[in-house]
Amino acid sequence: MTVVSDGGLDDLSVAAERFHSWEWLVLRSGSRLLLNTDHHVSAVELPSGIGGEVQHYLAVRMLAGPVLVLPGAPARWLILTESADDASQVNLIRLRARGALTHRRGTLVPLPPSRLERGEVTWLGHAPDENPFLPPFSAVVASVRAVTESAGIG
Repeated sequence: MTVVSDGGLDDLSVAAERFHSWEWLVLRSGSRLLLNTDHHVSAVELPSGIGGEVQHYLAVRMLAGPVLVLPGAPARWLILTESADDASQVNLIRLRARGALTHRRGTLVPLPPSRLERGEVTWLGHAPDENPFLPPFSAVVASVRAVTESAGIG
């Protein structure tokens, strides 16, 4: 744990403690906190436009979970999900065909308040105060498929 000179914890250390309390495996590397995706949590990375529609689709069905906003252009979002480790290959291919990347066991993804070359990683909306609900990976796949098919993508 890193301590700043005034005796308090720095922002990265405070965030890391919160994530550890959620039983997320988080590594610290310089100005970054990296979530090591595992059998508890995975992420689906999407362009922000599709991500917004997917998040709305999930929210209407009371399945929305936390979303990370990656800095830069074009904007990308990471929708955190339950583990995708047992996902069928066909679902991974469907997501890929629609411009989505799946981050499964062993992939490192940045968590807020990490600083990347293009800026800071942030939460979409408010940061979760307690262990957040993670939607099933299959629900995210279904929502991506639904919103992209209605838009004529994939």
